[in-house]
Amino acid sequence: MYRIVLAEDEPAAAENIADIIRLHCPQFEIAASADNGQSCLELIRQYRPDLLFTDIRMPGMDGLQLAMRIHGEMPSVRIIIISGYQDFEYARTAIQHGVVDYLLKPITPAALKSSLERIIPMLDETKGQRRLTLVHRLFNQDIPDKSELADSFPMPRYSAAISRKNGLPCRFFHTPYFNSVSNNYKIDGYSIEVYGRDEMECLHISPASSSGDALFATGALERIQWMHKDIPGYTTMVVWPHAFPIEELSRVLKALYTALDSHIVIGKTQTIMAAAKYLMAVQNVPPDHETRRLFAHYAKERKFEQIQRLLMDQVKQWEAEQQPQLFVEKELRLFLEQLRAETEGSLGRSDDQFEFMFEDAFFYATNCREFCDSLIDILEKILPTSLNAVCKVDTPEFFDLIEKYISAHLAKPLSLQGLCGHFGVSQTYISRIFRKYTGQSFINYLTLLRIEKAKHLLARKDMLVKDAAALTGFADQFYFSRVFRSVTGVSPSEWIRE
Repeated sequence: MYRIVLAEDEPAAAENIADIIRLHCPQFEIAASADNGQSCLELIRQYRPDLLFTDIRMPGMDGLQLAMRIHGEMPSVRIIIISGYQDFEYARTAIQHGVVDYLLKPITPAALKSSLERIIPMLDETKGQRRLTLVHRLFNQDIPDKSELADSFPMPRYSAAISRKNGLPCRFFHTPYFNSVSNNYKIDGYSIEVYGRDEMECLHISPASSSGDALFATGALERIQWMHKDIPGYTTMVVWPHAFPIEELSRVLKALYTALDSHIVIGKTQTIMAAAKYLMAVQNVPPDHETRRLFAHYAKERKFEQIQRLLMDQVKQWEAEQQPQLFVEKELRLFLEQLRAETEGSLGRSDDQFEFMFEDAFFYATNCREFCDSLIDILEKILPTSLNAVCKVDTPEFFDLIEKYISAHLAKPLSLQGLCGHFGVSQTYISRIFRKYTGQSFINYLTLLRIEKAKHLLARKDMLVKDAAALTGFADQFYFSRVFRSVTGVSPSEWIRE
């Protein structure tokens, strides 16, 4: 429901507008009305409407003066000017002050309905941006006034969840969670979904059920799985099971992120209720001193094949124990630091190259077997042995074949795993050469390529948005629109109008 404040000094005209809205525009309601500009200004401050209807000619403060004040104080309020004067100079001035339409009296139902239908996307965009701004502020513990929160989050209590497809994002430990929420979001009634550190992670906020539970999470999990149906792998969802007032969102989010980052298990789809027991730090597993001594011995003796087998056995043991990603990453770093020390710094790759390869292995692996394959590939690249020979396919010509294959199959589901199978190389290798030749990850490269092609398609006036989405490999039009906006800053429909 969109709220309107009406400023009209002619009672008959005001009643006519109210009747039309009540009978023909059920998505709108008149929250308050006034017969002069000054009174209307106070009502707008009180009710914070989505839309202002104002006559130009009113006693005291006229419609244009009112529009100027509102545009300066509350630019999110959309304004429609009503006038009995066919004065295009007025219309020009009004547009400079945020007016989105200009209707002539007497107002007909068809004209008013058409005007309101045209601006609904603008109102939805405004509502979404307003909620997103508040979510950002809550992330940063900048708690808005209760009246401001209640305007965008009117339900008394909410539930929240974080969902994640596959492993944690690359360089996650350098990313401040509460400064990294994107401008990608979806509004559905009083619910909002905000896409966080990357496109694989989503924050869900929904009104709590009457019993205050978090049953909505099942539907959220189904949506995230459907959205990423073409991406192999696993999904982790962390649910806050208790209803809470929206001003407590910052506290809830910290708990959700703590649980998410501490409990992702490679290859395991799971839903976690973020009760107190899940928010404790990951328990430290006592070190296996025998394994470490054996590892040190192999490193000193340069027995790199034994090192590989030892690490693979260790990873499989962690898989059986369902150790979380953070634990596995920490332990492997300790092993590799030990290897670097024992080999007196003679490992083959630079620190930055190693970090990219290491993080990509966790990010792209959809199960433990794939992770082990990537880890073997990393070891073969960094160990100072004949295994560290330059791969024959590591050439610009080979990468050109990859680019041509992607361009030819852009409308079809494409994944890192599929490329590996087609070209017979490992995921870590594919990831590494994408960074080498493009300076970005495979996912970023593919997304930008698809959006660039979509921009060219949408330049054709006969091209529908859903067709452009399908031709660039997006099965879901809404997901396409969200990604398009994240890359270009505007929606596909806005791009077409430009």
